[in-house]
Amino acid sequence: MTIGAVAQALELPLEGSPDLEITGLAGLEDAGPADLSFVSAAKHAGAYASSGAGACIVFSDFDAIERPCLRSASPYADFARAIELLYPRRRPDPGVHPTAVVPGDVTLGRDVSIGPYTVIGSGCQIGDATVIHPHVTLYAGVEIGADCEIHAGAQLREGTRLGNRVVIENGVVLGSYGFGHAFRADGTRVTIPHVSPVELGDDTEIGANSTIDASHPGHPRMGHARTQTRIGRGVKVDNLVQIAHGCTVEDGTVVCAQSALAGSTWVGKRVTFGGQSASAGHLHVGDDSMVGARAALAGDLPPRSQVLGTPSMPRRLWVRYSVARQYLPGLVRRVRRIEEKLGLGEKKPRS
Repeated sequence: MTIGAVAQALELPLEGSPDLEITGLAGLEDAGPADLSFVSAAKHAGAYASSGAGACIVFSDFDAIERPCLRSASPYADFARAIELLYPRRRPDPGVHPTAVVPGDVTLGRDVSIGPYTVIGSGCQIGDATVIHPHVTLYAGVEIGADCEIHAGAQLREGTRLGNRVVIENGVVLGSYGFGHAFRADGTRVTIPHVSPVELGDDTEIGANSTIDASHPGHPRMGHARTQTRIGRGVKVDNLVQIAHGCTVEDGTVVCAQSALAGSTWVGKRVTFGGQSASAGHLHVGDDSMVGARAALAGDLPPRSQVLGTPSMPRRLWVRYSVARQYLPGLVRRVRRIEEKLGLGEKKPRS
């Protein structure tokens, strides 16, 4: 594909000859004369100058030093679009594989593909152009929108609802019973039936082996009665994430790998949870907040908060704490010497 054809497909302005043949994509350090690369920040100008890339996607005001380039407001995002363009993923042909189990009351849209050994429950609805790969299980009453992709080994429990263009990666479980119990008078526990289904909005992606639990009626928090676990539009969930019953995750939020949200956590829009971060239950995290890697929330966060650490603290305080703690051993020694001179406390060997 020529760089001119790439520019036309991505609808980006081109500088330089449109006839350069592009056969691959690569980072600046690895790119060759037939590769398309990208520059995501001005600090990469040196790497760009020494790169062997034939063409690059760059910012509108970046000095391209006479190399063919595509001008973009978001070079990395447009490079991702170029990956889809030059390396299109093969989609299975429409149709139902003979080994799949599909009851007669299932509603299938146009051009649906259902792979080998998939089991579809009674009353399911599957939208146009959706792909369901092998060994997927849909329990009764699952609803899937148009142009979705459900990868091998995923399991969607009763009544789970997916919007359009949703991607479910391998091994995901949606709608299993949440971890909720009530106490009998004698102190023994009874499991609460989590019968309220999980709902995912349009353009959501759920990473491999992540789990999102079903809920049960009545999770009061800030005037809301949560009867289901709801994941908003455009939410991106990484691998190995646990989202418990009754959680709400609003549009545009990102949850990175090995993170966990306890029951009835309410996460606002465009929030980022770093890897291995967590929240206690019944919390509210305000819009545009950032919860750093391994941070543990124990209370609500106002909008645009940035927290780090366990327990979590404001980002600036955490930075000061991280710098100060390296001096603690020396500070302890100084305090001991002062106590010895003043005759206070028990005399201890110096460390």
